Amino acid sequence: MSISSVEFNTGKLYGGLWSQYDDDLFMKSLALFKDRWLANGEDANFFQGKRCLDVGCGGGRYSLAMAHMGAASVVGVDVSESGLADASMRGQRLGYSNVTFEQASALSLPLADADFDFVCCAGVLHHTRSVERGLREIHRVLKPGGSMYMLLYGSGGLFWPLNYLLRPFASLVGQGELEMAVEAAGYAANKRRAVLDDVFVPLLETYSRERVEQLLSDAGFPKWRYWTSARMDHETDAHTMIVELETRLRMWEAGYQHSADPLKAVLQMHAANLCRTTIAAARDLVEQQRLGRITADQLQNAVVGHGHHRFVATKA
Repeated sequence: MSISSVEFNTGKLYGGLWSQYDDDLFMKSLALFKDRWLANGEDANFFQGKRCLDVGCGGGRYSLAMAHMGAASVVGVDVSESGLADASMRGQRLGYSNVTFEQASALSLPLADADFDFVCCAGVLHHTRSVERGLREIHRVLKPGGSMYMLLYGSGGLFWPLNYLLRPFASLVGQGELEMAVEAAGYAANKRRAVLDDVFVPLLETYSRERVEQLLSDAGFPKWRYWTSARMDHETDAHTMIVELETRLRMWEAGYQHSADPLKAVLQMHAANLCRTTIAAARDLVEQQRLGRITADQLQNAVVGHGHHRFVATKA
């Protein structure tokens, strides 16, 4: 199997983060998949008897979630050996004998055509060199009438522009230094994963809704539906986004307060100032909406933007 340097480094980053989940936190992430599934009007019995594929499975949380919801068999694929090892270990310990894991690229799946009823690909293709190729591969392995669930990062708002500004600071400071900052900030393992992958993953792309729909159409998916209910995270509204931005600020503050390296302390101080400026802008927009100077939709678009695109698409 051929894995590009981007895929290798992405897998290395994520693989080292999944093992930090304890079993309690891991099981909560399984429950979150089910909660989102039901909150968006999907059939609770959908997975019964289905053959499912989890593309970019990481530590296997969604693979096991689909098995927990009744899938007959699940295959999880990922480029990270350490992530797959952790996924396999958890699957065995939790008693899911119908879930298997194997190393594979999302852009070149070593799987037969039209072999799966359902494919899950959550937060993966925006980290690859070709979302188009990944979508074509998913379309290829789906049975006619089969469907996929996908998450892609949405453009707009304040969060991702800030993150793009912070990535050069993170590169200069280094992952080891920021891991110490995360520890000092007291982040749980799931938040630690999100913060570190956002600033260190080699490739990170965001998408407008128009581009998402063009990508789906070009890949051969004739219809799709968006998940818009019960976001259950920082995308809910401007207020939850501000809380998320404040959480990110705490990492950079902890970094410059605890760093033994004067250069890295200065870099983290300026990164923290970028976070403060963004938070101040978000709070000002909230106040403008309270005063009736902008609408609720304008506030949502300015602070949150598209949010994560979560959708189910069906193959003809």
